[in-house]
Amino acid sequence: MRAYYAGFLSALIFAGLSSSFAQTISTNTPIPPLQWINLTDSLGGARPPPLKDAVMGYDESSRSLIIFGGESSGGFPQSQTYILNLQTLQWSTPSPPDNLRRTPSARSSAIGGVDNAASNRHGFVVIGGKDSGGRALSDVWEFDFINQFWSEVSVSPGGPPPRWGSAGGIDLRTPPAQDPVVPGPNNTFYIAGGFNGATTQPLSDVWMLNVSGTLSSNLPDSVAASWQRVSITPSLSSQVNQGGTIIGHQIVAVGGCGTASSDRSCANRNSYIIDLTRSQVISPDGCPAPRLSPTVISNTNPFSTRFASQAFLLLGIFNASLWDDGGGLEKGEVAVLDINTGSWARILPSGDPGASGKQAFPGPREGASAFSFPQALVGSDRNISSDTIIYGGRDVEGRYLSEVWLLRAYSGELSSTSERWSGYGNGQLQTGANANGAGVSVSYLSQCAVAISPTQSSTSSSLGPSATQSPPGSPTSPQDGDARFFPYDTSTTHKLLAPLSLAIFQVAFLVLRQVSPWFNTSFASDTHLAWTYLPILAVIVAHGVGVAGIATAFTSISATSSIAKRAEPSLTLQTLHGQVGLAFFVGLFGLVPILLALGLLIQFLRRPADSRSEKSKATSIALNEKNDPHSEPISRPQSEQNVSPPSLSRQRVHSWGPSTLWQRSTEGRLSDDSESMSSGGPTRTFEVLNRPARNRKKTGASLAIPMNESPSHIPRNLSDVDWLQRRRSLNAVGELDYALTQASRPTPSTPHTMDALVPPGNPISNGQPFMPSLFASVVHILLHVFLLALSIITLIALWRRAPRAAFAVFLAWTIIFYVIMFISSWRGRPNNSLLSSLCYRIRTDPHQIPALSASPTPQSIPADVDQYPFPTDNRGPYVHHQPTYRVAPSDYSHGPRSVETDDDIDEDDDARQRQMEEEMSRRDVSIVTVPRRKLWITNPS
Repeated sequence: MRAYYAGFLSALIFAGLSSSFAQTISTNTPIPPLQWINLTDSLGGARPPPLKDAVMGYDESSRSLIIFGGESSGGFPQSQTYILNLQTLQWSTPSPPDNLRRTPSARSSAIGGVDNAASNRHGFVVIGGKDSGGRALSDVWEFDFINQFWSEVSVSPGGPPPRWGSAGGIDLRTPPAQDPVVPGPNNTFYIAGGFNGATTQPLSDVWMLNVSGTLSSNLPDSVAASWQRVSITPSLSSQVNQGGTIIGHQIVAVGGCGTASSDRSCANRNSYIIDLTRSQVISPDGCPAPRLSPTVISNTNPFSTRFASQAFLLLGIFNASLWDDGGGLEKGEVAVLDINTGSWARILPSGDPGASGKQAFPGPREGASAFSFPQALVGSDRNISSDTIIYGGRDVEGRYLSEVWLLRAYSGELSSTSERWSGYGNGQLQTGANANGAGVSVSYLSQCAVAISPTQSSTSSSLGPSATQSPPGSPTSPQDGDARFFPYDTSTTHKLLAPLSLAIFQVAFLVLRQVSPWFNTSFASDTHLAWTYLPILAVIVAHGVGVAGIATAFTSISATSSIAKRAEPSLTLQTLHGQVGLAFFVGLFGLVPILLALGLLIQFLRRPADSRSEKSKATSIALNEKNDPHSEPISRPQSEQNVSPPSLSRQRVHSWGPSTLWQRSTEGRLSDDSESMSSGGPTRTFEVLNRPARNRKKTGASLAIPMNESPSHIPRNLSDVDWLQRRRSLNAVGELDYALTQASRPTPSTPHTMDALVPPGNPISNGQPFMPSLFASVVHILLHVFLLALSIITLIALWRRAPRAAFAVFLAWTIIFYVIMFISSWRGRPNNSLLSSLCYRIRTDPHQIPALSASPTPQSIPADVDQYPFPTDNRGPYVHHQPTYRVAPSDYSHGPRSVETDDDIDEDDDARQRQMEEEMSRRDVSIVTVPRRKLWITNPS
């Protein structure tokens, strides 16, 4: 670990020193006028698929451009050959003689070059590569442009081990050599470094391949080659995925990684110029951004001799979170390396105006194939420029490309003091193969790409591209996890308001869950009025703070670039943090409130219908029980029935016991059925008079369930008696005696009734959790998803950008928030919650029955207890499960009966007797106590 931090510190020091002292840029390097031209839509025929790491060559005599091999979008090397006729701009495939149809095996990342040797060979040589099985190759093949066939080159033993991804090739401007041993003109190809899947070869491992012989359809196997190793000092480092080219007898290698990693974060700015004639190496200071798999070609423009020592660094990809190139690569930057002076110049060329007139450039890509020629490759006037043609590659998003671009270098010379050439004309850029350079100008960048320092990015509003670790001690790749570098920054206001808004909302949400009647149905809204509206006010404040934080993110975001850009791109929502954060913020503070308002609107619209349905229900002292699906059965003394609103008529129902009947109203007569006043009711089958009192005792045969006994309260004076009770007409007894009797008479409990079987208390009013409605459940889930997502996004941003103390504080609060919410849900608060309901189901067996304390069964039951004893077994209607609580329709309600008027207060005993008989006819058994203190079980028949 100490070595890790020491390496990281040394890397920062090295990078800082390099940025301050070692990085130089040339602004007086002469260059030709440069313009990017897109040829993709100008080409026809059977086009090749998108490819990466293919090899490319050109034959002037046949005007044929060849593309071979490469990696397809599926990640597999290819073996197909494609020919582009640059005269007709048509794609085709070779048509070899019937006896010469052999082709090289599929491969990618090979070395290729043109082999023109007078009339002996007009071919294209391919060396090594990686096959479809991931194995390195060492064979050599040559394609004949004249007859369009492949021939395997006979190579003498003693060559380099198989490899791919080497730097090398041939400079077609170098004339063939005459070998005294091998007759005929010879061409020399070079390779340096490479990788075989396990071992990375250093760039100082240089080999040259001498090719000789004749290639024709008559002599298809007459080409021979031999390897020769070149000693280079000092030893160089190993590079993978670098760009390379040959200028004369010098190998130029730029960029790449020091390991086999293909992550752009590992790319470095190392550049090497290997002089094969002197066996020497120079390493110019880096200036462009470190690139992975860039394209490096020589400047073949013959207009000036100073162009001959220049190499063009094109395309490639780099980690924009670690390096700032001033937007150069997006603008088609061409970095020019002079191999004689070792100096870099960064040039922004003109683009392709296309049909819209807006200049376009090739985007960053890795593994593009390129070929440079001293003349124009396309167009009617071939002497106006030199062309570099580029095909394929893979962009930063992983898409494989099949675009064809042309970098045209016109016949002229520009510098930083003269950025327009003689062919500038009217300044109107042209496009297509016949573009003549009108309107072409270049811009010199005045500063090298710089590493993004911690002070430049410190914290930012965007997650930015993720940076992966590179080896400790790398001077060009800041370490991931120890320091974060980001290209965008925002004001401190956004960094403060965003987490503050979330924290305020979390606090308010916790309070709402604990005390708000919206989440707790057992709480009265007036009792917790302050605790209900204060959190709502806090939520509104959190919403305002969050909106302010989002607004400042949009208004204060800026790029951390210290280099001026030609055209500043839009910075709005350029990062993953900004896009995801805005989406979840809109969800939490926009979508969820809209859904809540929609739910309230639906509830409001349904309220008139609910009011009409309420009118059809009977109103009594137990009105809340009718509206409450979980109400308890009522068994109370009559003294508690002080006020009872008028009730409607009810149908005849069966009863399990006296407590299941709604209490009688003290407001009027026993029945409001007008028909009972004039009719004797239906025929009855039996009549029981003066039945003796029955002393009920618990026995072993009965249910050993505690009775729900009501406390007896005996009023001491008439002030304790309901005034309605005192208005009844009492002819048989005195008003005081009857009122006191009725006030003090308790209501007995009966075994096997709902009083004993149903546990007392309302599950909702007692706080028992229950599932909210489907709509409310969806809103709850969305709210928690958005809240959790915003918390995670905030924690990620704090971890990557803020001090560790800020991250620790917010993490601790987030943990506390969810722990409090879980504990309160486990304890049943709030009861109208999905989480509380789930916790209740986890900790409670839904089929659990309270333990029953059974009494020992007596040996005998006294005969005088009851002639008709109660059930002698321990079964009951609700023994095995808890009864379901439902709202009974008002038509089936059997509550207390009352009337609207008291016109018959002075009725005589016969009228009251008829009323009681009518009332009894509605029940199976009716127990009525009359003032004469007689028990009547009536049935006149």
